[in-house]
Amino acid sequence: MKTIWTSAAVAAAIGCVAAAAVSQERSATAAPAPTAAAAAPRFPSYDPRYPPPPGTPPAQVFQLSQDFPKDYVRQTFPWETIDFKAFPNEYLRAVLNYCLEGNVDVDFRVQDNPVRKWYHAPWLHDDGSQFGGGREYRRGMTRERMSRPFELHSKQTGRGQNWAVGFYNDRGGVGLGKVWLTADGRPDPAKSTFPPNTVACKLLFTDAPVEQVPYLANGKVWTANIYPDTNYNKPRVDKEMRLLQLDVAVKDPRLARSSGWVFGTFVYDGGSPGKTVWDRMSPVGLIWGDDQAVRTDAQRNGVFVNTALTQSRINGFLVEQPGWDYGNRAYVRHHGLGGRVNGPIDSPISSCVSCHGRAGTFANAADPVNRGRPMAMAVFSANKPSDFPMDKFDEFFKPIADGAHLETQDGDRFMTTDYSLQVTGGIRNYYQHLRSQPPVVAESVPNSRGVRAAAPVDLSDAPPLPRVDRDAD
Repeated sequence: MKTIWTSAAVAAAIGCVAAAAVSQERSATAAPAPTAAAAAPRFPSYDPRYPPPPGTPPAQVFQLSQDFPKDYVRQTFPWETIDFKAFPNEYLRAVLNYCLEGNVDVDFRVQDNPVRKWYHAPWLHDDGSQFGGGREYRRGMTRERMSRPFELHSKQTGRGQNWAVGFYNDRGGVGLGKVWLTADGRPDPAKSTFPPNTVACKLLFTDAPVEQVPYLANGKVWTANIYPDTNYNKPRVDKEMRLLQLDVAVKDPRLARSSGWVFGTFVYDGGSPGKTVWDRMSPVGLIWGDDQAVRTDAQRNGVFVNTALTQSRINGFLVEQPGWDYGNRAYVRHHGLGGRVNGPIDSPISSCVSCHGRAGTFANAADPVNRGRPMAMAVFSANKPSDFPMDKFDEFFKPIADGAHLETQDGDRFMTTDYSLQVTGGIRNYYQHLRSQPPVVAESVPNSRGVRAAAPVDLSDAPPLPRVDRDAD
Protein backbone atom coordinates (compact mmCIF):
# COMPACT_ATOMS: atom_id res chain seq x y z
CA MET A 1 0.00 0.00 0.00
CA LYS A 2 1.31 3.46 -0.84
CA THR A 3 1.28 6.70 1.07
CA ILE A 4 0.46 9.51 -1.32
CA TRP A 5 1.97 12.88 -0.45
CA THR A 6 0.67 15.93 -2.28
CA SER A 7 2.14 19.40 -2.59
CA ALA A 8 2.39 22.47 -4.84
CA ALA A 9 1.03 21.41 -8.24
CA VAL A 10 1.80 17.71 -8.15
CA ALA A 11 0.72 14.64 -6.27
CA ALA A 12 3.70 12.35 -5.72
CA ALA A 13 3.32 8.75 -4.59
CA ILE A 14 5.96 7.77 -2.08
CA GLY A 15 6.07 4.25 -0.68
CA CYS A 16 5.49 3.93 3.03
CA VAL A 17 8.74 3.63 4.89
CA ALA A 18 8.94 1.07 7.65
CA ALA A 19 9.85 2.67 10.95
CA ALA A 20 13.56 2.08 11.15
CA ALA A 21 15.50 1.66 14.35
CA VAL A 22 16.33 5.01 15.80
CA SER A 23 19.97 6.02 15.51
CA GLN A 24 21.47 8.97 17.26
CA GLU A 25 24.93 10.26 16.48
CA ARG A 26 26.58 11.94 19.40
CA SER A 27 29.81 13.88 19.18
CA ALA A 28 32.83 12.05 20.52
CA THR A 29 33.25 14.55 23.32
CA ALA A 30 29.59 14.87 24.25
CA ALA A 31 28.80 14.55 27.93
CA PRO A 32 25.51 14.46 29.80
CA ALA A 33 24.01 17.92 30.08
CA PRO A 34 24.21 19.50 33.53
CA THR A 35 20.89 19.79 35.30
CA ALA A 36 19.56 22.07 37.96
CA ALA A 37 20.15 21.00 41.56
CA ALA A 38 17.53 18.66 42.92
CA ALA A 39 14.91 20.45 44.98
CA ALA A 40 11.30 20.21 46.03
CA PRO A 41 8.95 20.55 43.05
CA ARG A 42 8.44 24.20 42.21
CA PHE A 43 5.41 23.72 39.99
CA PRO A 44 2.28 21.62 40.74
CA SER A 45 1.62 18.53 38.66
CA TYR A 46 -2.18 18.37 38.44
CA ASP A 47 -5.39 20.30 39.07
CA PRO A 48 -5.78 20.67 42.87
CA ARG A 49 -9.58 20.49 42.52
CA TYR A 50 -9.31 16.87 41.42
CA PRO A 51 -6.50 15.22 43.43
CA PRO A 52 -5.84 11.47 43.53
CA PRO A 53 -7.88 9.62 46.14
CA PRO A 54 -6.07 8.86 49.40
CA GLY A 55 -3.96 5.73 49.10
CA THR A 56 -3.37 6.02 45.37
CA PRO A 57 0.04 4.45 44.64
CA PRO A 58 2.60 7.12 43.67
CA ALA A 59 3.34 5.20 40.47
CA GLN A 60 -0.21 5.95 39.34
CA VAL A 61 0.08 9.71 39.87
CA PHE A 62 1.53 12.02 37.24
CA GLN A 63 4.64 13.95 38.18
CA LEU A 64 5.67 17.02 36.22
CA SER A 65 9.14 16.65 34.74
CA GLN A 66 10.57 20.01 35.81
CA ASP A 67 14.25 19.47 36.58
CA PHE A 68 15.01 21.73 33.65
CA PRO A 69 18.60 21.52 32.35
CA LYS A 70 20.77 24.61 32.04
CA ASP A 71 22.45 23.27 28.90
CA TYR A 72 21.95 20.52 26.34
CA VAL A 73 24.07 17.87 24.70
CA ARG A 74 25.70 18.87 21.41
CA GLN A 75 24.71 16.16 18.97
CA THR A 76 23.38 15.41 15.53
CA PHE A 77 19.86 14.22 14.76
CA PRO A 78 18.57 11.72 12.20
CA TRP A 79 16.22 14.22 10.51
CA GLU A 80 18.94 16.80 9.84
CA THR A 81 19.99 15.09 6.61
CA ILE A 82 16.43 14.53 5.36
CA ASP A 83 14.82 17.06 3.01
CA PHE A 84 11.42 17.46 4.66
CA LYS A 85 9.94 18.99 1.52
CA ALA A 86 10.95 16.09 -0.73
CA PHE A 87 10.73 13.26 1.81
CA PRO A 88 8.07 14.21 4.37
CA ASN A 89 7.31 10.64 5.41
CA GLU A 90 10.93 9.81 6.14
CA TYR A 91 11.38 13.06 8.05
CA LEU A 92 8.31 12.49 10.21
CA ARG A 93 9.26 8.86 10.91
CA ALA A 94 12.73 9.93 12.03
CA VAL A 95 11.24 12.48 14.43
CA LEU A 96 8.62 10.02 15.68
CA ASN A 97 11.23 7.36 16.41
CA TYR A 98 13.27 9.89 18.35
CA CYS A 99 10.21 10.81 20.43
CA LEU A 100 9.39 7.18 21.15
CA GLU A 101 12.87 5.94 22.02
CA GLY A 102 12.92 5.16 25.74
CA ASN A 103 9.51 6.72 26.34
CA VAL A 104 7.57 3.66 25.21
CA ASP A 105 9.47 1.51 27.75
CA VAL A 106 8.45 3.77 30.65
CA ASP A 107 4.92 4.39 29.30
CA PHE A 108 5.73 8.07 28.79
CA ARG A 109 6.81 8.84 32.35
CA VAL A 110 9.27 10.98 30.47
CA GLN A 111 11.48 11.93 33.42
CA ASP A 112 12.30 8.21 33.78
CA ASN A 113 13.38 7.75 30.16
CA PRO A 114 16.73 5.87 30.32
CA VAL A 115 17.86 7.21 26.91
CA ARG A 116 17.11 10.93 27.28
CA LYS A 117 14.93 12.90 29.68
CA TRP A 118 12.01 14.95 28.44
CA TYR A 119 10.28 17.87 30.15
CA HIS A 120 6.77 19.24 30.69
CA ALA A 121 5.66 22.85 30.45
CA PRO A 122 4.66 24.32 33.86
CA TRP A 123 1.41 25.92 34.92
CA LEU A 124 -0.94 23.85 32.78
CA HIS A 125 -2.34 22.23 35.91
CA ASP A 126 -4.97 24.89 36.70
CA ASP A 127 -6.75 27.30 34.37
CA GLY A 128 -8.79 28.84 37.18
CA SER A 129 -12.11 27.17 36.34
CA GLN A 130 -13.98 24.62 38.44
CA PHE A 131 -14.69 22.60 35.32
CA GLY A 132 -11.64 23.67 33.37
CA GLY A 133 -9.05 21.84 31.36
CA GLY A 134 -6.13 21.66 33.80
CA ARG A 135 -3.91 18.59 34.05
CA GLU A 136 -5.62 15.46 35.30
CA TYR A 137 -3.71 13.53 37.94
CA ARG A 138 -3.19 10.19 36.21
CA ARG A 139 -1.34 11.17 33.04
CA GLY A 140 -0.98 14.93 33.25
CA MET A 141 -3.26 15.43 30.28
CA THR A 142 -4.98 18.73 29.55
CA ARG A 143 -8.26 19.15 27.73
CA GLU A 144 -8.20 19.67 23.97
CA ARG A 145 -10.85 20.64 21.44
CA MET A 146 -13.74 18.15 21.47
CA SER A 147 -14.56 16.23 18.29
CA ARG A 148 -17.95 17.16 16.87
CA PRO A 149 -20.32 14.46 15.55
CA PHE A 150 -19.07 12.95 12.28
CA GLU A 151 -15.74 14.81 12.36
CA LEU A 152 -13.75 11.62 12.98
CA HIS A 153 -15.87 9.01 11.19
CA SER A 154 -19.15 8.62 9.35
CA LYS A 155 -20.37 6.44 12.26
CA GLN A 156 -19.56 9.02 14.94
CA THR A 157 -22.93 10.21 16.21
CA GLY A 158 -21.74 11.70 19.50
CA ARG A 159 -19.15 14.22 20.64
CA GLY A 160 -15.72 12.97 21.63
CA GLN A 161 -13.82 14.30 24.64
CA ASN A 162 -10.10 14.72 23.84
CA TRP A 163 -7.19 15.16 26.25
CA ALA A 164 -3.44 15.32 25.60
CA VAL A 165 -0.02 15.45 27.20
CA GLY A 166 2.98 17.09 25.58
CA PHE A 167 6.69 17.09 26.38
CA TYR A 168 9.97 18.62 25.15
CA ASN A 169 13.46 17.24 24.64
CA ASP A 170 16.44 18.62 26.57
CA ARG A 171 16.78 21.60 24.24
CA GLY A 172 13.17 22.46 24.85
CA GLY A 173 13.76 21.92 28.56
CA VAL A 174 16.48 24.56 28.50
CA GLY A 175 14.01 26.98 26.91
CA LEU A 176 11.31 26.20 29.47
CA GLY A 177 13.75 26.75 32.31
CA LYS A 178 14.72 30.19 31.04
CA VAL A 179 11.07 31.25 30.95
CA TRP A 180 10.03 29.85 34.31
CA LEU A 181 13.09 29.67 36.60
CA THR A 182 13.32 33.41 37.15
CA ALA A 183 14.59 35.34 40.16
CA ASP A 184 11.21 36.91 40.98
CA GLY A 185 9.17 33.79 40.16
CA ARG A 186 7.28 35.46 37.32
CA PRO A 187 7.50 33.87 33.86
CA ASP A 188 9.59 35.81 31.36
CA PRO A 189 8.18 35.35 27.83
CA ALA A 190 11.03 37.41 26.35
CA LYS A 191 13.30 34.42 27.09
CA SER A 192 11.14 31.89 25.25
CA THR A 193 13.34 31.50 22.16
CA PHE A 194 14.01 27.77 21.90
CA PRO A 195 17.36 26.36 20.67
CA PRO A 196 17.69 24.75 17.22
CA ASN A 197 16.43 21.14 17.07
CA THR A 198 14.11 21.60 20.00
CA VAL A 199 11.52 18.84 19.65
CA ALA A 200 8.02 18.78 21.11
CA CYS A 201 5.77 15.72 21.05
CA LYS A 202 2.14 15.38 22.09
CA LEU A 203 -0.07 12.31 22.55
CA LEU A 204 -3.79 12.98 22.09
CA PHE A 205 -6.41 10.57 23.44
CA THR A 206 -10.18 10.43 22.96
CA ASP A 207 -13.11 8.86 24.79
CA ALA A 208 -14.96 8.35 21.49
CA PRO A 209 -16.03 4.68 21.40
CA VAL A 210 -14.55 2.19 18.95
CA GLU A 211 -18.08 1.42 17.74
CA GLN A 212 -18.29 4.97 16.39
CA VAL A 213 -14.64 5.33 15.34
CA PRO A 214 -13.61 1.82 14.23
CA TYR A 215 -10.00 2.68 13.41
CA LEU A 216 -9.32 3.18 17.14
CA ALA A 217 -9.42 -0.63 17.58
CA ASN A 218 -6.39 -2.48 19.00
CA GLY A 219 -4.72 0.76 20.01
CA LYS A 220 -3.13 2.27 23.08
CA VAL A 221 -5.49 2.73 26.03
CA TRP A 222 -4.93 4.92 29.07
CA THR A 223 -7.13 5.57 32.07
CA ALA A 224 -7.53 9.29 32.68
CA ASN A 225 -9.35 11.32 35.31
CA ILE A 226 -11.61 13.47 33.15
CA TYR A 227 -15.23 14.63 32.92
CA PRO A 228 -18.08 12.18 32.42
CA ASP A 229 -19.06 13.87 29.14
CA THR A 230 -18.50 16.95 26.98
CA ASN A 231 -20.89 19.07 29.03
CA TYR A 232 -17.94 19.61 31.39
CA ASN A 233 -20.20 20.35 34.34
CA LYS A 234 -19.72 17.37 36.68
CA PRO A 235 -16.78 16.21 38.81
CA ARG A 236 -14.12 14.19 37.06
CA VAL A 237 -14.17 10.41 36.92
CA ASP A 238 -11.81 7.72 35.67
CA LYS A 239 -12.45 6.85 32.02
CA GLU A 240 -10.74 4.78 29.37
CA MET A 241 -9.25 6.80 26.56
CA ARG A 242 -7.74 5.66 23.27
CA LEU A 243 -4.82 7.13 21.37
CA LEU A 244 -6.16 9.01 18.36
CA GLN A 245 -3.51 11.50 17.27
CA LEU A 246 0.17 12.23 17.78
CA ASP A 247 1.76 15.62 17.00
CA VAL A 248 5.41 16.53 16.61
CA ALA A 249 7.20 19.85 16.14
CA VAL A 250 10.86 20.46 15.31
CA LYS A 251 12.69 23.79 15.40
CA ASP A 252 14.54 23.08 12.18
CA PRO A 253 17.53 25.41 11.53
CA ARG A 254 16.78 25.30 7.81
CA LEU A 255 13.71 27.46 8.51
CA ALA A 256 15.51 30.05 10.63
CA ARG A 257 14.57 32.85 8.22
CA SER A 258 10.86 32.00 8.28
CA SER A 259 8.59 30.20 10.76
CA GLY A 260 11.49 28.24 12.20
CA TRP A 261 9.37 25.15 12.83
CA VAL A 262 8.21 22.00 11.07
CA PHE A 263 4.91 20.61 12.39
CA GLY A 264 3.65 17.11 11.70
CA THR A 265 0.66 15.09 12.79
CA PHE A 266 -0.22 11.39 12.79
CA VAL A 267 -3.50 9.50 13.19
CA TYR A 268 -3.79 6.03 14.67
CA ASP A 269 -4.82 3.46 12.05
CA GLY A 270 -6.06 0.31 13.76
CA GLY A 271 -6.60 -1.47 10.48
CA SER A 272 -3.07 -1.07 9.17
CA PRO A 273 -0.69 -4.06 9.17
CA GLY A 274 1.91 -2.59 11.55
CA LYS A 275 3.05 -4.87 14.38
CA THR A 276 2.89 -2.26 17.12
CA VAL A 277 0.71 0.70 17.96
CA TRP A 278 3.52 2.99 16.85
CA ASP A 279 3.92 1.21 13.51
CA ARG A 280 0.21 1.88 12.99
CA MET A 281 0.55 5.66 13.39
CA SER A 282 -0.13 7.02 9.91
CA PRO A 283 1.22 10.49 8.97
CA VAL A 284 -1.54 12.96 8.09
CA GLY A 285 0.72 15.76 6.92
CA LEU A 286 3.62 18.10 7.47
CA ILE A 287 3.65 21.93 7.35
CA TRP A 288 6.18 24.73 7.78
CA GLY A 289 4.27 27.76 6.45
CA ASP A 290 0.76 29.02 5.72
CA ASP A 291 1.01 30.13 2.07
CA GLN A 292 -0.44 33.55 2.83
CA ALA A 293 -0.86 34.36 -0.86
CA VAL A 294 -3.06 31.30 -1.49
CA ARG A 295 -6.76 31.97 -0.96
CA THR A 296 -7.90 29.14 -3.23
CA ASP A 297 -10.61 27.00 -1.61
CA ALA A 298 -10.19 28.84 1.70
CA GLN A 299 -13.95 28.60 2.37
CA ARG A 300 -14.39 25.09 1.01
CA ASN A 301 -15.76 22.58 3.51
CA GLY A 302 -14.76 18.94 3.78
CA VAL A 303 -11.48 17.21 3.01
CA PHE A 304 -9.53 17.72 -0.21
CA VAL A 305 -6.06 18.28 -1.61
CA ASN A 306 -5.25 21.89 -2.40
CA THR A 307 -2.51 21.67 -5.03
CA ALA A 308 -1.92 25.44 -4.87
CA LEU A 309 -0.24 25.11 -1.46
CA THR A 310 3.56 24.92 -1.47
CA GLN A 311 4.45 25.01 2.24
CA SER A 312 2.80 21.79 3.34
CA ARG A 313 2.59 18.13 2.38
CA ILE A 314 -0.58 16.04 2.72
CA ASN A 315 -0.85 12.26 2.85
CA GLY A 316 -3.40 11.84 0.06
CA PHE A 317 -4.07 8.22 0.97
CA LEU A 318 -5.93 9.35 4.11
CA VAL A 319 -8.24 11.77 2.28
CA GLU A 320 -11.76 10.35 2.54
CA GLN A 321 -13.13 9.04 -0.76
CA PRO A 322 -16.94 9.02 -1.17
CA GLY A 323 -18.48 5.57 -1.21
CA TRP A 324 -15.43 3.71 0.08
CA ASP A 325 -15.89 1.08 2.79
CA TYR A 326 -12.92 1.72 5.07
CA GLY A 327 -13.71 -1.00 7.59
CA ASN A 328 -11.36 -0.25 10.48
CA ARG A 329 -8.84 1.70 8.37
CA ALA A 330 -8.23 5.32 9.27
CA TYR A 331 -9.16 8.27 7.09
CA VAL A 332 -9.58 12.00 7.66
CA ARG A 333 -12.70 14.09 7.05
CA HIS A 334 -11.10 17.53 7.28
CA HIS A 335 -7.75 19.28 7.32
CA GLY A 336 -7.19 22.95 8.16
CA LEU A 337 -8.46 26.02 6.33
CA GLY A 338 -8.10 25.69 2.57
CA GLY A 339 -6.55 22.23 2.91
CA ARG A 340 -3.67 23.33 5.17
CA VAL A 341 -2.36 20.73 7.59
CA ASN A 342 -4.22 20.18 10.84
CA GLY A 343 -4.86 17.03 12.85
CA PRO A 344 -8.12 15.05 13.05
CA ILE A 345 -9.20 16.66 16.35
CA ASP A 346 -8.10 20.16 15.35
CA SER A 347 -10.23 22.98 13.98
CA PRO A 348 -10.96 23.07 10.22
CA ILE A 349 -10.62 26.87 10.16
CA SER A 350 -6.96 27.08 11.22
CA SER A 351 -3.70 25.20 10.72
CA CYS A 352 -0.81 23.94 12.84
CA VAL A 353 1.28 26.95 11.85
CA SER A 354 -1.45 29.58 12.13
CA CYS A 355 -2.42 28.58 15.68
CA HIS A 356 1.08 28.04 17.03
CA GLY A 357 2.36 31.17 15.31
CA ARG A 358 -0.06 33.16 17.49
CA ALA A 359 1.47 31.83 20.69
CA GLY A 360 2.02 35.12 22.47
CA THR A 361 1.22 37.00 25.66
CA PHE A 362 0.25 40.62 26.37
CA ALA A 363 3.42 42.72 26.53
CA ASN A 364 2.50 45.91 28.41
CA ALA A 365 3.81 45.56 31.98
CA ALA A 366 2.06 48.80 32.95
CA ASP A 367 -1.37 47.20 32.39
CA PRO A 368 -1.77 44.52 35.08
CA VAL A 369 -5.40 43.83 34.14
CA ASN A 370 -4.26 42.41 30.81
CA ARG A 371 -1.09 40.71 31.97
CA GLY A 372 -1.20 37.12 30.78
CA ARG A 373 -3.80 37.74 28.06
CA PRO A 374 -2.96 35.51 25.10
CA MET A 375 -3.06 36.45 21.45
CA ALA A 376 -6.14 35.25 19.59
CA MET A 377 -5.21 32.09 17.70
CA ALA A 378 -8.03 31.93 15.17
CA VAL A 379 -11.63 32.93 14.46
CA PHE A 380 -13.01 30.00 16.43
CA SER A 381 -16.53 31.43 16.25
CA ALA A 382 -16.53 30.11 12.68
CA ASN A 383 -17.78 26.52 12.84
CA LYS A 384 -16.63 25.56 9.36
CA PRO A 385 -14.51 27.03 6.54
CA SER A 386 -17.54 28.41 4.69
CA ASP A 387 -18.17 30.59 7.79
CA PHE A 388 -14.62 31.95 7.93
CA PRO A 389 -14.50 35.77 7.51
CA MET A 390 -12.01 36.33 4.70
CA ASP A 391 -11.30 39.86 5.90
CA LYS A 392 -9.51 38.15 8.83
CA PHE A 393 -7.39 35.87 6.63
CA ASP A 394 -4.19 37.93 6.68
CA GLU A 395 -4.41 38.47 10.44
CA PHE A 396 -4.31 34.74 11.13
CA PHE A 397 -2.34 33.39 8.18
CA LYS A 398 0.41 35.96 7.68
CA PRO A 399 3.95 34.68 8.40
CA ILE A 400 5.19 34.96 11.99
CA ALA A 401 8.93 34.74 12.61
CA ASP A 402 10.30 32.26 15.12
CA GLY A 403 11.80 33.30 18.44
CA ALA A 404 10.47 35.63 21.10
CA HIS A 405 9.64 39.04 19.64
CA LEU A 406 6.90 41.65 19.62
CA GLU A 407 3.87 41.32 17.35
CA THR A 408 0.82 43.57 17.10
CA GLN A 409 -2.75 42.26 17.06
CA ASP A 410 -5.81 44.53 17.13
CA GLY A 411 -3.65 47.45 18.22
CA ASP A 412 -2.11 45.66 21.22
CA ARG A 413 1.45 44.40 21.46
CA PHE A 414 2.23 40.81 22.39
CA MET A 415 5.48 39.00 23.15
CA THR A 416 5.50 35.81 21.12
CA THR A 417 6.63 32.56 22.76
CA ASP A 418 8.31 30.90 19.77
CA TYR A 419 5.30 28.90 18.59
CA SER A 420 4.73 27.33 22.02
CA LEU A 421 1.07 27.45 23.02
CA GLN A 422 2.02 25.53 26.16
CA VAL A 423 4.22 28.41 27.30
CA THR A 424 1.52 30.94 26.42
CA GLY A 425 -1.13 28.86 28.20
CA GLY A 426 1.03 28.48 31.29
CA ILE A 427 1.66 32.23 31.49
CA ARG A 428 -2.06 32.90 31.12
CA ASN A 429 -2.85 30.44 33.93
CA TYR A 430 -0.19 31.93 36.18
CA TYR A 431 -1.67 35.41 35.93
CA GLN A 432 -5.22 34.11 36.19
CA HIS A 433 -4.25 32.44 39.46
CA LEU A 434 -2.95 35.77 40.81
CA ARG A 435 -6.46 37.18 40.48
CA SER A 436 -7.58 34.93 43.32
CA GLN A 437 -4.70 36.07 45.56
CA PRO A 438 -4.18 39.23 47.67
CA PRO A 439 -3.57 42.47 45.75
CA VAL A 440 -0.74 42.01 43.28
CA VAL A 441 2.25 44.32 43.08
CA ALA A 442 2.94 45.03 39.43
CA GLU A 443 6.49 45.38 38.09
CA SER A 444 8.26 48.66 38.63
CA VAL A 445 7.60 50.99 35.71
CA PRO A 446 10.30 53.36 34.39
CA ASN A 447 9.42 57.00 33.79
CA SER A 448 11.25 60.18 32.81
CA ARG A 449 12.54 60.64 36.35
CA GLY A 450 13.70 57.10 36.83
CA VAL A 451 11.92 54.03 38.15
CA ARG A 452 8.54 54.39 39.79
CA ALA A 453 7.41 51.59 42.13
CA ALA A 454 3.99 50.29 41.19
CA ALA A 455 1.25 50.18 43.79
CA PRO A 456 -0.56 46.95 44.66
CA VAL A 457 -3.38 46.16 42.26
CA ASP A 458 -6.55 44.33 43.30
CA LEU A 459 -7.54 42.04 40.43
CA SER A 460 -10.15 40.02 42.32
CA ASP A 461 -13.00 41.61 40.33
CA ALA A 462 -11.20 41.65 36.97
CA PRO A 463 -12.80 39.54 34.24
CA PRO A 464 -11.18 36.15 33.59
CA LEU A 465 -8.39 36.10 31.07
CA PRO A 466 -9.30 34.33 27.78
CA ARG A 467 -8.10 30.75 27.87
CA VAL A 468 -5.70 29.27 25.34
CA ASP A 469 -8.56 27.12 24.13
CA ARG A 470 -9.60 25.84 20.70
CA ASP A 471 -13.07 24.79 21.82
CA ALA A 472 -14.74 28.18 21.21
CA ASP A 473 -16.24 26.92 17.98
